[in-house]
Amino acid sequence: MTPELYREIMRTYSDKQSRALRLSDMRREEIYSRIPEIQSIDESLMSFNISLVKIMQDPDTQKRKSETEKLKNRISDMLSKKNSLLLRNGYPENYIEDVYECPLCRDTGFIENEPCSCFKSAMRQKLYSDSSLKSENDSESFSSFSLEYYSDDPDPRLKTSVRKYMENVLNICKSFAENPIGNLLFTGHTGLGKSFLCHSIAKELLDKNTDVVCDSAFMLFDRLLNRRFGRETDDEYKNSVLGCSLLIIDDLGAENINSAANAEFFNLLNYRLTSRKPTIISTNLSMTDIKQTYSERIFSRIMGEYKIIPFFGEDIRILKRKRS
Repeated sequence: MTPELYREIMRTYSDKQSRALRLSDMRREEIYSRIPEIQSIDESLMSFNISLVKIMQDPDTQKRKSETEKLKNRISDMLSKKNSLLLRNGYPENYIEDVYECPLCRDTGFIENEPCSCFKSAMRQKLYSDSSLKSENDSESFSSFSLEYYSDDPDPRLKTSVRKYMENVLNICKSFAENPIGNLLFTGHTGLGKSFLCHSIAKELLDKNTDVVCDSAFMLFDRLLNRRFGRETDDEYKNSVLGCSLLIIDDLGAENINSAANAEFFNLLNYRLTSRKPTIISTNLSMTDIKQTYSERIFSRIMGEYKIIPFFGEDIRILKRKRS
């Protein structure tokens, strides 16, 4: 998780705690007004707790144990009385305390320094919303990737069928999602499933609370160049694409390509390679196109550091329209 993402999530927890404290104060005032005896009980409980702290510091072990037991019994009796008063007046026992969205961590996000399940869920939701996977790509996952659109006829280029070849590609992607090490480049013309498998890998890792940034090359370079030329001053996006556990650049070649974009692209690739942070790139460009479109340094980095996976077959979108 990037520091920016962590801070953003913790800000939401700070807001939750503030709301909970306000609600608790309102409910306490309500109860004290309607059932004054409960205010007296709470004051006594506070006094008992202070006394308990003092008793725990007594060096006399036997006395400490005896006095602690007596005081705990008195506290228990007072709590029982308080609960009975609440119930008799039509309130649940935990009316004043039941103000947290998550009763497990009391809206802190952590239980004994370990992330609470609500924190993991909040992080997962935030990662999804930041990754361009939230809306139209919600159905894209390994389980919904269908091989039926790839031909089962032998293909002389592959010495097997396209379907068998793409089944192997699918397995490579699943393995990468299990252990994301290294870098992948998906190449091939449009409609062959490159973006689909990018999103499937992203979702698999997001479900494991891994921070993934998945963006189109157009949006990625647009934001990086806006920052470069001062049109955007927030560093959070750039820090995210540099530091995330997995970066996915979809549809490389659709962006506006110029010297500034080339420089940003090289710096991004180089930083992530040096930091050993995995990256996946999908593109409709051939390797020859990439060499002609981008700098020699970029082409060299991709050839030397990326596993290049060509996609084959017919445009699945067209096949689906024909079948429907």
